[in-house]
Amino acid sequence: MKLEEYVKNLYGTQDFFPCLFTEQEITELGKTDELLVYLPANISMAELCDRFKIKTNINFENETLIRNVMTNENQWFIADGSEFPELINKSGRYAKRIYENQGLFGMDFRRYLAFVGTFQNKFGKFPDQQYWTYLLSGSYDRSGTSIIGFDKNKILSHHGWIDDFKKQFVGSRYVVIPPRIEINSETEKLKRAYRTK
Repeated sequence: MKLEEYVKNLYGTQDFFPCLFTEQEITELGKTDELLVYLPANISMAELCDRFKIKTNINFENETLIRNVMTNENQWFIADGSEFPELINKSGRYAKRIYENQGLFGMDFRRYLAFVGTFQNKFGKFPDQQYWTYLLSGSYDRSGTSIIGFDKNKILSHHGWIDDFKKQFVGSRYVVIPPRIEINSETEKLKRAYRTK
């Protein structure tokens, strides 16, 4: 599917923002089991849930403690395409350190919803059912971290938590941001970050 079709399929009439990953980087996603995800600027958490028909336990009208990053920028990012989060039973603090050491980022709430919409569009189901995922970018309240996932009734549930919590049902997901702000003969040689295990 062409990128323009993907964006129109997920977001309807949203303007298309050029992808800053190269064709080679996009082509290799099939080998790395990763997904290319688009998140338009300024689209709210509530709008994303409505668009992707995600039921949630959050009252967005009264929610003021969830903080997202890069809300005013169109974002293309790469995420792990697995149905389940990784680093299960590892704390969010541990996962964040691993990701930062490899040049990776965490998800925030908006990125997570865009990932869920892309995953559902490709596989016909939600990821992270009966699992929780740390949202390692953004924050909850002053120093908290969000954990998020779908319960057995396919309701997306969110809780503010502490980042040194670890359990068998909580993991993390990484995000790869393009290593360039435009594609040209020089910047296309820049290497994107990879998750190494």
